Amino acid sequence: MNLNQIKKSLLCATLGMALSACGLTSGGNTQVQIAGKKTIEQRVADKSYPAVFQAWNPLDMPSKYPTDTHEQFLDNAAKHSLIWEEPVSQLGFDTKLVFGLVWDHKHAGLATSFTKESLAEAKKNLTYLLDKNPNIVSLFEVRWRDAPGSYLPENSEFWLRDAQGNRVQGWTGGPEPYYMLNYKNEAFQKRLGEQAKAVVESGIYDGVMLDWSGYLPIVKIVREYMGEDALLTVNIHDEIDKGEKYKKYINGAFMECGPNGRMPDNPKKLCTWDSMAKSLKFYEENLRSPQINALEAWGQRHDLQSMRAVTTLGLTHSDGYVLFADYNPVPTPDHMHDWYSFWDVNLGDPLGQGRKLDDGATTRSFTNAEVFYNPEGNKTIHIEFNLPHQSSATGKVGTEFNIKPMDGDIFIKL
Repeated sequence: MNLNQIKKSLLCATLGMALSACGLTSGGNTQVQIAGKKTIEQRVADKSYPAVFQAWNPLDMPSKYPTDTHEQFLDNAAKHSLIWEEPVSQLGFDTKLVFGLVWDHKHAGLATSFTKESLAEAKKNLTYLLDKNPNIVSLFEVRWRDAPGSYLPENSEFWLRDAQGNRVQGWTGGPEPYYMLNYKNEAFQKRLGEQAKAVVESGIYDGVMLDWSGYLPIVKIVREYMGEDALLTVNIHDEIDKGEKYKKYINGAFMECGPNGRMPDNPKKLCTWDSMAKSLKFYEENLRSPQINALEAWGQRHDLQSMRAVTTLGLTHSDGYVLFADYNPVPTPDHMHDWYSFWDVNLGDPLGQGRKLDDGATTRSFTNAEVFYNPEGNKTIHIEFNLPHQSSATGKVGTEFNIKPMDGDIFIKL
């Protein structure tokens, strides 16, 4: 610390405040600086469309996108415009991290800094990724609801316990037993704030992601400790009521959705196509800037219609990010996905907002293309152009096209 920092730390101590709350860190990590790195606002604004995101786990299509080398793995990651990760669970699944910061403590839940080795590696990874995709945005998940048993000492006050004093079971899909965290404990909430601040101060990540619909006191304290400029997103699906509660604090919603059912043999839905459209519209109109709304639909990888539907829904209803990924109940790490040629189209810049048409579809114009989304339950729509366009769904060139319900298409201007 310099003399001013020492004076500030003494004042903090006198006031009984944590160093992190005073704008200082105790872990000794120095913020990583990358020459030529754009601001968060610039990277969000300059992203290309469609903007695909990676939720924890990677593109999994080795026949076309191999990962035999670290550079190939990073090349695959760089195809995404938004990525978040969380080392405790991903490393527990033996899933490789893209950026790669690792907490510097035997029990990650007690850490407030990162290992020097992971900081050095993360800087290399970030530099490489920004060279491939200058507009990439990154987040780090801070665990608040539950965690693996190794996350904290067994006797920690940060675990939620039942009447007999036993830890309460949490998520059942992890590589080791997960237990609920005592997220109403004020000391635990403060620790989360300290961790969020350490994430941002590292210089590797642009902000924090919170899973499991969030919890308002934790959303508030994370924002307080991170400051006003960092990004914060929460997995609130299509829960507009949560969006209303959090709108002053968060930049985006992770909309983790299964509008066609939880699995092919399970018709129970997580969101519907209609609720996804309505909630996405609310988030775009009400959350703080810069916005990073991220819309995901689960499905079978060969279901190209649903892939097109979620992609064009996102493009016509938002300036956000999209993903079509595996069903969560599949016995592999969640959110793994293919890469589709439909996502390789260069739409250019949006020319205004989406417009709902008399036939029930929604369209949006870009400098290089026209995008159409036809919602579930609508009739097949007929489209006519004055000049030839090419369908990204079929490759067909012409002036007249049809789109079925719960489908969409991108028509390239020729």
